[in-house]
Amino acid sequence: MPDYKPAPRTVVEACFDPEGTASLGYVYDLAAAAGLADQPIRLAVRRLEAAGVVRQEGRGRKGTLHLTDAGRLRADADARFIALAHAQDAGLAPWDGLWRLHTFSVPEQHRADRDALRAALTRLGAAALAPGTYVSPHDLREDLVGETSRALVDTYLITAEATRLTGPGFGGPAAAAERLWPAAATVEAYRPLAEALDEDPPPAGHGSTGPVVGALRLADAFGHALEHDPLLPPELRPSPWPPSRLRRAFRERWTAIREQAPDLSLFRAFDPSA
Repeated sequence: MPDYKPAPRTVVEACFDPEGTASLGYVYDLAAAAGLADQPIRLAVRRLEAAGVVRQEGRGRKGTLHLTDAGRLRADADARFIALAHAQDAGLAPWDGLWRLHTFSVPEQHRADRDALRAALTRLGAAALAPGTYVSPHDLREDLVGETSRALVDTYLITAEATRLTGPGFGGPAAAAERLWPAAATVEAYRPLAEALDEDPPPAGHGSTGPVVGALRLADAFGHALEHDPLLPPELRPSPWPPSRLRRAFRERWTAIREQAPDLSLFRAFDPSA
């Protein structure tokens, strides 16, 4: 872990309390503990502001960050995604056998809306079937509201359900899933998490720095994995499924870190008990 430095955005997002507020003093202290200078943190905050995810009150270390409504919706969507992963690993989220089609046609003069829908569907793990048509085993409509806006979804998005996908190389459901979401790419996305879990846990007895940096290391790797994992139902993946094993190992390590630092307010959504 000596060479590890977290992504500045990871540090900023780690510091929000359940009310959606983060002290910039705490943000900079956490960044320093993880070996980051102030400037990358300031840039990360500006980018989050520009994206409409946070707003800042006050300047410098005395300032405060607040999640905007859009930021809260995105945080809620992320929490639902993590909860789905936990449920799948526990065998509590069986597939209902339905494919969800999400399609839209946006006029050229509203290209930004089209790009926003396409980017949001991709981030949520949907696969493109044709221009403007995406498929997922999950109903993504409400999560798309969090990623874009209610007005955008209600104006352009059409959804439908199907029991079968047919086409070149599709075959049965598992074959279709492999064609649209190759297993190897998803497994590879978990490699940083596997490497983080192979490292020795942070030492106890050195204040909060060890647990903080260990938590950031794990959260960075776990977040990277989930960004590239469509979380297909277990019925559509090989068994055993390596990402499930790694997620269970992550939860065990995360619980151990939280026991070392019970007041640590990092990534509450990652907690199995949250």
